Amino acid sequence: MNREQLDIKRIILASIFLSFFILGTYLIFTTPSNVKIVYNRTVQTKDKEQISFDTFQPKEHEKRMKAVIIGHGIMVNKEMLKDFALEIAASGYFVVTVDFRGHGLSTGELKMGRLINEIKAIKNYLKDRGDIDYHNLGYIGYSMGGRPGNKIVKEDGDFKCFIGIGTSLDIDYEDSLNRDLTVLMILGKYDQAFDLKHRKEEIADRLDIDTDDVHINKLYGNFEDKNATKLFLDDNSDHFTTAYDQDFVREARDWIINTFRDVDPPDYNFYANLRALILIMQLVGGIGFFFLIIDPISKIVSNLNTNFIRKKESAKDPIPKSKTDAEVKTPFKFNTENETIKSLSLKTLFYSMQLAIPGYFISICIFLFLPLSMAGFTIVLLFGQAYGIFIMLWRIAKKSNLKIKDIFLGPFKMSRDNLLRQILLGTIISIVLYVIIYLSIGLNYLGIVPALHKVLWIPIYFAIAFIIFLVYNELFHMIILEKFKNDLKNLVKVVLLIVGFQLVYTITYILLLCFLLGSFFFAIILYIAIPLYVVCNFASALLYQKTKSIIAGTLVSTVVTILLVATLSPFMLGIEMMTVFAH
Repeated sequence: MNREQLDIKRIILASIFLSFFILGTYLIFTTPSNVKIVYNRTVQTKDKEQISFDTFQPKEHEKRMKAVIIGHGIMVNKEMLKDFALEIAASGYFVVTVDFRGHGLSTGELKMGRLINEIKAIKNYLKDRGDIDYHNLGYIGYSMGGRPGNKIVKEDGDFKCFIGIGTSLDIDYEDSLNRDLTVLMILGKYDQAFDLKHRKEEIADRLDIDTDDVHINKLYGNFEDKNATKLFLDDNSDHFTTAYDQDFVREARDWIINTFRDVDPPDYNFYANLRALILIMQLVGGIGFFFLIIDPISKIVSNLNTNFIRKKESAKDPIPKSKTDAEVKTPFKFNTENETIKSLSLKTLFYSMQLAIPGYFISICIFLFLPLSMAGFTIVLLFGQAYGIFIMLWRIAKKSNLKIKDIFLGPFKMSRDNLLRQILLGTIISIVLYVIIYLSIGLNYLGIVPALHKVLWIPIYFAIAFIIFLVYNELFHMIILEKFKNDLKNLVKVVLLIVGFQLVYTITYILLLCFLLGSFFFAIILYIAIPLYVVCNFASALLYQKTKSIIAGTLVSTVVTILLVATLSPFMLGIEMMTVFAH
């Protein structure tokens, strides 16, 4: 097959994948079709924080709507609970998902004791709308979001329903006297943060019965008397997947319907399964399109630059050249002729695992004394492995008569024109990937746009992360990838090998941290780390194959990783975050 035929085949495949992505994007934002969504409204709390929230409402309703407020957990945001909001809104209710302060697009620093202000501000917004029955409200709290939910429901009789998802219950028997209140507690069997024993004790306090008399999935009280209580347990979920578990979404929706029985639900259909299939189609289309356009974008960027130079020369307008621009520099290269894939793999694991802890001590100040604690934690985790790899590269460099500064500056040894081309290429590819993730996951399952006051701190994390990924890619691409033939089959092998290195390291130290803390909460990081490792490594490896430079790929990994973790990171110092988990 000649080059022209390959290009035609690539265009056809890219068009097919793009069509899948566009169709999936349209469907995921219009399913269910009877719900109107308004994104990123804002309201101000009494302590002057700007709180971002989304609203979901049935497009047709005949009377004032009952409303449900949904609060998310720590290190996530309002988009995580969109499935709950859509199902409940399709059933006839007005739903609000809120970004707590320090999360998502809301301003402020995370202060646990002040989160109730957000709920009060949202209630005032509902009251001012004029189409809400604000004396009949429900609250759903996931993880951290259950804390302020418990408090507001205890204090405010306008809340007739509390649903706790992977959280605690602080509403006892006396709190429920002389008022209407239904309580549903949802828990995954493998929840890393909350255990079944204590949830039974809390339900017992709510019902004023012995803990031994509390049984899972049994209804206590009834909806007619407006005192229904239930502890719902699923056998397959953990803390993170609780927010997406379709059984939990259905149970919460039906609980709301049964609590507010005077509402005639216009829609009993269930959309979570369909939306999951649409997401798969959207991601397959988007990621497939993304990888197929890396090669043509690389060529376009290169040709734009080449054509520009040719036009200059043909016009007899010589380009001013400094020493840097005029000389064609010798490509930076490690001498690893005596190394095999096996020896490099063993050394990578050895240096990563053995020297990570010294790396932690070097970088710990980022985690403890800068805001965006999740971003700081990510930097510390990545820096530990990068530090070990750096020592490995340093020892290899000595054999190649290279100095330490060459490890950091060597990848930039190219003409200024080529360097600018690499930066432009990395920027374009980063934007394309970010848009695909934003339109699929970012607006539907996990937000990836950081608030403005977080953006001010991003350059610090970006600079450090860029150095980390530069070190990674020098080993993974300039050394290991160079040991393989330049074809797709070997590219896949190398990327899987690289992801394996990262996962062995990450899983080992995450589990070690979990054992030290006595909680496996931080294991949920793997849900984000695994797909991030795969996508970023495939993109950067493919870019290296096309350009023989790691600059563009390093930019892609840095941009996507930092924007994601900065969005998920609560705005608080790392040392304060440690205090939160200590309690």
